[in-house]
Parts: sequence; C-alpha cells; structure tokens
Amino acid sequence: MASPKFRPAVLPRFSPSTTTTTARGYSLRQLILLVSLVLLLTSGAMLIFYVITLPLSSGRGRNAVGCSKDKDAEFTVIRWKPITNSNGDNSFISENDPYSNKKNIESNADDTNDRKQPENNQMDQREQSSHDVQAPQDQDKKNMNIGSTNETASEEGEGDTEAVEEVGEYVPFEETLDQGDNVQYVTYLPYAGITNQFYGMLRGMEVAKALGRTLIIPPITASSHDKSKQNQPWSRFLDLDRFQELTGAKVIEFHKLREVEQVEYNQMDCKITCGFGSKRTIDFTAKGFLKQWKFNVTLSPLPIDANKLDTVVRMLEPFKRDKFVCISNTYKISTPDKSEWDRFGQHLHFTSELENFVQSYLDNQLIKTGPTQKYIAIHIRRGDFAQYCQSNFAGPKMVHCLPSTEEIAAQVDKIQSKHNPSGSPTDILPVFVATNENRPEELKKFADLGWKYLDHQEMGTAETLGVFGPMMVDQVFMAHAQALVGIQMSTFSRVGALRQRDWHKRQINYM
Repeated sequence: MASPKFRPAVLPRFSPSTTTTTARGYSLRQLILLVSLVLLLTSGAMLIFYVITLPLSSGRGRNAVGCSKDKDAEFTVIRWKPITNSNGDNSFISENDPYSNKKNIESNADDTNDRKQPENNQMDQREQSSHDVQAPQDQDKKNMNIGSTNETASEEGEGDTEAVEEVGEYVPFEETLDQGDNVQYVTYLPYAGITNQFYGMLRGMEVAKALGRTLIIPPITASSHDKSKQNQPWSRFLDLDRFQELTGAKVIEFHKLREVEQVEYNQMDCKITCGFGSKRTIDFTAKGFLKQWKFNVTLSPLPIDANKLDTVVRMLEPFKRDKFVCISNTYKISTPDKSEWDRFGQHLHFTSELENFVQSYLDNQLIKTGPTQKYIAIHIRRGDFAQYCQSNFAGPKMVHCLPSTEEIAAQVDKIQSKHNPSGSPTDILPVFVATNENRPEELKKFADLGWKYLDHQEMGTAETLGVFGPMMVDQVFMAHAQALVGIQMSTFSRVGALRQRDWHKRQINYM
C-alpha cells in the first residue's frame, strides 16, 4: 500500500445536485466582481460620452454652427435636392461621405461623351481629387442643409465644424433683380485658382452667348492656393467695357447688382454641371464665393449631368423663361475647338491702371531706347507645383513641368543669341522673372545670372492693386515681353503664350 505521502490527492467531485459551501462562496465572489466591473465600465463610457457631447450641445444653445434662424447668420448653407433614380429612390449628395454605390443621375447612351472629363488641366484634376465626395448610402428622404461657419477651413483639413440643421427659407436672389428690365441672367460658381477661374469665365461666356443671356461674372475668389479669403472684381484688371464693344457679349459683375455689405443672405438655385454637386463637391473657391457674397445654394440635378457645351445648353432649355439661371461649374465645360479663347479671351485686354503700373516699374528699371522697352520674361512655377511634377513627369519629361534654373538659363542664352547675334553687351535684353519661388538659394541663382526677380512686396503691388494684383502684373509682363520662356504644363504660362501669339504675333519658348 502506497504511503499517504505519495498518494495522489483526491479531487472533490461536483454534481448538479451537490455543491460545497466553499465553492458556492467562490462563485458568488466571482459574480459580484463581474457585475461591479460591468457597472464600472458602463459608468466610464457614459462619463466620456457626456464630456464629449456637452460642448456641442451647449454650443447649439448659444451660437451653434448652422442652428441660428436669423437671416443675418454668418454661414452659408449648401443644400442638395434629391435625385430620383429609375427605381424611384432618392439619392443625396453630401460633403462628408466617400463615393456611393448608388447610381448617379446620368442618362441616355448617346450622351455618354458628356460624362467624360475634358482634359483642360491635369494639375487641377489632381488637386481637386482630395475634395471629391459622393452620395451617402442611406439618408432620410428630405432635403439636406449643410451649414458651416468655417467651410473654407474644413476644406483644407483644418477642422470640421459642419452641422446639419433645418434653416429658414431666404429670399431667392432672382427676386432681388430688377423684374422690369427684361434682362435674363446666367451665372456660375467659380472654381480653383485664378487661371482656372479665368477659363471658367470664358466658358461661362460661351454658355451665356448660346442662351442669349447676360453673364453675371463672379469675382476673382481666393482659392486653396492663397487662402486669403478675399475677392476682387475682374474689371479691376480687365477692361470689360472694351471687351463688350469688341465682342457684343453682355456681361455684368456681382458688385453691380448686389451691395454685399448691406444685404442679408439670399437663396440661389444652381443646376449641376460637370458633376459638381453629384460626382464631387463644389470646391474651396466656390464655397468661399458663396460665403463672401452671402448666398445659400441649392444644387439641383439636370436630366443629364453634362460637360459638353451643346448638351449643357440643351439641358437648360426648359428654364428659358426664368429671369436667372445658375450652373455649378463652367471650367470643365468642353467647347468645340476650344473656341472660348478665339471668341472671347483674346479680347479681354488689361485695364489702363494695370498697364500703367507695369510701365512705371519698367521706366524705373530700364533705359527706354524705343517706343517700348524690350525684355525677356520668364515664368517659373515652383512651390505647390513641384510635388505634382515629381509625381507625374519622371525622367526627361520633367523639363516640361519643373525645369531647373540651369535648364532655363540655357534657353535664355539661345534667345539672347538670336536677338543679339554680335554679342554686344549693350544689346543684351534684360530678363524679368515671374515666379512663386521663395528659396533664397534659388533667388540668388537668378541674381547671379543677372535676372531681375519681380519682388511684389518690394514693388508694393498688393498695396496698390489688391491681393490678386501680383498675379495679374506677372501676366502683363509675360504678355508684352519681346520673348517669353514658359512652363509647358502650366496654364498660367499658356495664357501668356496665347496673348503673345494674338497680340504680338510671337511664339512662346516652352521648356
């Protein structure tokens, strides 16, 4: 018989009918601990939720975003009308949701070309992709109002302060227009940077001409590039009176129809074109315009979400009796043979004030040897453009997008040799550089080459001409240069090239 010392311990057996007092106590302690732990976790979660939501709920009681019913509230409301698809379901477009699986309202196979994006600007398409949104998967079947006191900050990722709230109706903008003058208007929402806004204006002129309407031109509006949150009328830089005489087009600007400092918010209905309001949100610039000019906008679908000019015009035909029509985007509208420049763009000459500012600068910098001073202008785009170029133009193609200073200098040397075959020092053309480059080492390279960098802070351009003055002064330099060196992938350079061609019969020297 084995010694008790080495005998295996006898383990207690438990049956459903028998339980020891010790085991019962052990189970009760476990149960109490478990219940206590659950209560503790639940209380903690409720406390965290209360702390997070308290500022939001208390803020709504004071000046919550999008909650005020006052008509002078300082926010812009963007409302999307429901789009009814073939199944009778309503789809909504929201700024906060990624692409939806629901079908966008696009119709008729013979109009499929209208749904292709025109290749107007590769750079712009890439920049705007971060703002693209789609319809949410499930929404209440009512109109959605999205209000924000900081729309522009949200666009740039600086914090999302949007809130959804029902707001009172506002007087439609068309009711503020003179109802007895028999003038019919069309306008559009501005898009992206200043050059894209310029082309949007030209294509808006095409739409207005086709509809027989007067175009209300939105002002140059701050984009995500400059973030100045300011605007200036195009007539500060472009002679619109002369333009109308040359083309017969009818245009007017918002500040002629609306005293923005004195008016309350008005409602504006914009028809969706080029997918802005269906496939993607309206961008930073459009939101800035709406806020600055005190508009709440409703984005309404057309039967076809088109970008071809003739289809857009055809879709607007049912509204031919309306006093006022707005469309959500014109920049992406495709015109036959890019006719907008030949019909309108080349006739938009600079104002005397802008020309005189540049001429005064040249008089101080150069010795006048003839009717006008001769010089070479270079447009060098760096900064925000660099990442785009490096991502899309590797290897030998990089020179067409982001050429080095040395590569540009080689091109300038060729131009100098052409205009001064003898190499006479007195006949060397001065060189002016229009650029957003701000790196000291690069600016020193310009100086070492004998180039004059257009320093707008030193020139006092913005103080004299306003926030968009520097870019327009650069355009004047580029337009009137004896020779222009530009960046092939920059629309800013391409506009300068068109002015060179049509105003002076010269060809740009693209990198």
